[in-house]
Parts: sequence; C-alpha cells; structure tokens
Amino acid sequence: MLTPCIGHCRREEDICLGCKRTLDEIVRWGKMTDTERETIMLELENRPDPCPTDPPRRSRNPFKRRTG
Repeated sequence: MLTPCIGHCRREEDICLGCKRTLDEIVRWGKMTDTERETIMLELENRPDPCPTDPPRRSRNPFKRRTG
C-alpha cells in the first residue's frame, strides 16, 4: 500500500509533522481507494510544512553525543 509515512509521527494542530497528512486522512488511509491515496500524495507536495510550536527537546541522556 502506498503511504507517505516516514516514521516521524508528531501532530501539530491535527497535521503530522512527518508526512503532512491530516489526522482524518491518517485514520481513513487504510480504507481509501488507491486513487484517493494517490490524489492525497500529489497534494502533499504542495502543502506547507507544519511548524512545531515547541522547540525540540534536548536529551537528558549524558551519553548521547551533543551537537552544537
């Protein structure tokens, strides 16, 4: 099954930051026809990137490599 999921699932105002699908689209994805999924896949390219409101959290793991 064709899917835009990249495994970076995090919602911001009902939009996934990873794939740009709405929550409704994600829920219905498995029941959609191939044509419906292809239509949404084409629309995703033109959707703006959702911006997270919270900055990324820093890891508290002292063994994790620090960058920057």
